Amino acid sequence: MTDQITLEEVLELVELEFVNRAWRVKHVQGSVWKNVYGSVYGYVRDDVDDVGGNVREVGGIVHGTISGCEWQFVETPKEKLKRLIGEGAGKAQLLEAFNQLEGS
Repeated sequence: MTDQITLEEVLELVELEFVNRAWRVKHVQGSVWKNVYGSVYGYVRDDVDDVGGNVREVGGIVHGTISGCEWQFVETPKEKLKRLIGEGAGKAQLLEAFNQLEGS
């Protein structure tokens, strides 16, 4: 294997687009092994090791810290009630969750 990549091989891994007089990466079919100096607008399917900026949504697990603080999942009363209904929870749990929702 050579240490050079062809343009065709690059275009199998990365889709580019030209927007507002500038090129940008649209899709990556693989892993980004090092750094991204810019924003990611869209979906990251796998792990992200270090974040130096903002994260809008997390669909998985956060390991480590965010801005030096331990990360903790917080479920809102509405989310808790919805989850319990989906899990088929008993009346007592649903009533407790509903009361928490009313109190918030």
